Amino acid sequence: MRLSPRALLRWEMPKQGKPMYFPMTWSARLSQWDYAYEWKMNWTFRYMIYGLITIFPVVYYIDRQANSPAAKAAHKKMREEEKRKHHEDLRWADISGRYANR
Repeated sequence: MRLSPRALLRWEMPKQGKPMYFPMTWSARLSQWDYAYEWKMNWTFRYMIYGLITIFPVVYYIDRQANSPAAKAAHKKMREEEKRKHHEDLRWADISGRYANR
């Protein structure tokens, strides 16, 4: 299929012909979905979109803070400390019984 320059300038895709009787693939289902009807008649669809737009900055901020180099270094240090303590507990448990040194 060829796209004309006029269609590209208007940001329109050419019509695909007759739609499928039953769309088998997810992309076919999404292309035939009537989003305007859902927006107008389904309040849960609208509120879901509003909620996604509202919560995105919060999730983005938390993700940036959790994946910062300082947070990764602190997590690595915490994990090493946990491994060291666990190793010490197992070492003494092997020598003199499981709860001998507590």
